[in-house]
Amino acid sequence: MRNPQGYATISSPDGIAEADTFTCFHCQRITHVRPKMDPSELGGLCKACMKLICSNCVGKGCTPFEKTMERMEARYHARRSYEV
Repeated sequence: MRNPQGYATISSPDGIAEADTFTCFHCQRITHVRPKMDPSELGGLCKACMKLICSNCVGKGCTPFEKTMERMEARYHARRSYEV
């Protein structure tokens, strides 16, 4: 990956595995990028927000995690103001 967002080091009894990572902008899932990995397995680029997304979020529309959290907070405050 040309510009990785992160780096993972995983220790196991078999040895140490290292990989570049990126975080999905829509669901916050961390994706490990192996060398010479097929780009279609990684996920893709959301054309609406121009951010990297995981394979689970491809084709589901642009719903950034931050906007989802803002909606949840607004719903919480509205329900609280109604005393429900």
